[in-house]
Amino acid sequence: MKKRKTKTKTVQYTPCGLDYVYLLKAPVDYTEEGEEYIDLPVGDIEKAIARALIVSGVPLHGQEVKFLRKALKLPRNDWAKKLGISAAGIFKWENEPERRLSKVNEVAIRILCAEQLSVDLDCRWDILVPSDKQPKKLEVKAA
Repeated sequence: MKKRKTKTKTVQYTPCGLDYVYLLKAPVDYTEEGEEYIDLPVGDIEKAIARALIVSGVPLHGQEVKFLRKALKLPRNDWAKKLGISAAGIFKWENEPERRLSKVNEVAIRILCAEQLSVDLDCRWDILVPSDKQPKKLEVKAA
């Protein structure tokens, strides 16, 4: 049986819970039933999205905090301890998905995530605390 070549395409990645995330040049394959799937480990996809979120200037709301914490596989208590706040505070953020974090907390989250993902950040305040504008589309390099 001849193996079909995997194609690449831009795919909206809704499993992350952020409807504005699109994977660029994602390797796409098909199941025997003809269903499309992205041929990359979920953990790799989530880390790529996390990197893009912290360096792209996306304002951080509860939904982004929840995604970042889960993508980094940090239990709420560990995440809270690293940030010097209570787990109840993290819970509150995550359960208010549309509410933006304070500027100080947003910077703390970006720095913590950058440290966990080994990402170099430009540490200027205007870079770490972007505008209030939520992107319509965040393009993430899939591979």
